[in-house]
Amino acid sequence: MDEHLNNSMLTRIAWLYYYEDKSQQEIGELLGIPRIKVVRLLKVIRDKKIVEIKIARRYISLFELEKEFKEISGLADVTIVPTGGSPSDNVAYAASLRFSELCKQYESIGVGSSRAVSAALSLIEPMKHKKVARVVSLTGNTMPNYAVNPSNPVSGTLHVSRTLGIDYFFVWAPIIASTTEIAAMLRKDHVVASIIAMANLVECAIIGLGDVHHSVPLSRGLVNAAEIEEIAAAGAVGDVFTHFFDIKGRRVPTCIDGRSITADVPMPCPVVAVAYGEDKVFPIVGAIRGKFISGVVTDEKTAMAVLEVMRGKA
Repeated sequence: MDEHLNNSMLTRIAWLYYYEDKSQQEIGELLGIPRIKVVRLLKVIRDKKIVEIKIARRYISLFELEKEFKEISGLADVTIVPTGGSPSDNVAYAASLRFSELCKQYESIGVGSSRAVSAALSLIEPMKHKKVARVVSLTGNTMPNYAVNPSNPVSGTLHVSRTLGIDYFFVWAPIIASTTEIAAMLRKDHVVASIIAMANLVECAIIGLGDVHHSVPLSRGLVNAAEIEEIAAAGAVGDVFTHFFDIKGRRVPTCIDGRSITADVPMPCPVVAVAYGEDKVFPIVGAIRGKFISGVVTDEKTAMAVLEVMRGKA
């Protein structure tokens, strides 16, 4: 077994044993190997210092699958973690580590609306050495009932702001205005315009990807079920900041065009998407083909399904 494949097996075992608290017997059953082999590989894990207090960053991913994903997708920035028993927790943890790395590389980071992104940001810990000075919301955030969008990363971003001692810039506007005229007027407002301009100048971004039938516009009453069916019938599979696209990455005209209060799409900077699950497979594929993203953090099961689609086998 070569080094990368061996590391992939060690990653799975380390994750299950130290992060998900599985027993040696349970791990053996999950991976189809004898318990005694699990015991032996746990010793290898300790000897190689894969596990310290946490799983070391360089060992959280599945190397061979990442390599194949990069080759087929063309993405340079790929993190794939074991699906395990809780893919949401696993992806959030991996995305928090990736965000921490971005904080050491860039002064300004844009943050898109996503439960997955919010969960990741809520796990950020203090760091001694960082370059980041501000995080910026990439979309409007209030909803038709005047509540704050529950899918946005506000709580996570506020945690980052407090933990790292940096500024957070929030877009005080709806994510979708009721008319194109109101949207145009809001974009001209000094406060909204200045933050949208800042959002368009961030050095990198971390975002979520919406799928058509579970999109923010539908879940928050910005469009109705009939309109979503019309958008889906036009070929849309997902959206970035309410801008819908098809499986080939082409923008799909919709009834909400011109009403969004968001950063420009596609963004001119590196963009890392945090997405996982069966309903995110087509959105990930479309976002890759449309060049809306340059990186992804996902789990093993989702990554394999994305590759099947991109190879034309699904």
